[in-house]
Amino acid sequence: MSTTPARPGAPGNRLPARPRDRRPALALLALLLVLLGALGSALLVYRTADRTEVLVAGSTIRQGQSVTADDFDVIEVAYEEGTQLVPSSSLPQFVGSNSVTHIPAGSIVSPQMFTPTVLAPEGSQLVGVVVPTVGRPADGFEVNDIVRVYRTSGPGSSTDDPGTEEVVAAAKIVAATPVSETRDTLHVTLLLPEASAADVITASATGTAALAILPPDTAPVVDWRTE
Repeated sequence: MSTTPARPGAPGNRLPARPRDRRPALALLALLLVLLGALGSALLVYRTADRTEVLVAGSTIRQGQSVTADDFDVIEVAYEEGTQLVPSSSLPQFVGSNSVTHIPAGSIVSPQMFTPTVLAPEGSQLVGVVVPTVGRPADGFEVNDIVRVYRTSGPGSSTDDPGTEEVVAAAKIVAATPVSETRDTLHVTLLLPEASAADVITASATGTAALAILPPDTAPVVDWRTE
């Protein structure tokens, strides 16, 4: 029995190819993942270190309100360089200043929200008014509402009563209690011209004050100073 010699280069003469070693690539990928993890940890530590204690409004602060230490709370926040915040250590500098805007409770405050000067202009007064149910809208009032103030002819009278007298054409509400089912009256604080204050106080004391909300773009007779 004879055998035929294999021809050079025939497929049967090829040796099996050695599998390509992929371990270096896997090792490189693992190293890259480790480096990324380390970078992420470093960034986390960096961001954690970039935190500070700042002041927030502990309760709602009204525009024009003179603030005390009790009006603020302290929280810790992460911040970016250049952010306008008030460090908790600066609290004594803001006690006694006046809010130039309405600040909801929990809001982070900034230096621009306060001024050391009194916002009420010369010749004005802040007057508290008790408003009976018949003398107000059903939904009540909100801070910064502009209202017309009337003195009615007596309890139970409304602004439609012929005996109703206009006391202030347009006044700004700077504080207001919410509507309550257990209370028939609302308490509001108005920024008024000094000349009208006595008449409004009398109407409030006799239960004859009535307030009607005006369009929001109505200019009040007196307003907070902005300078």
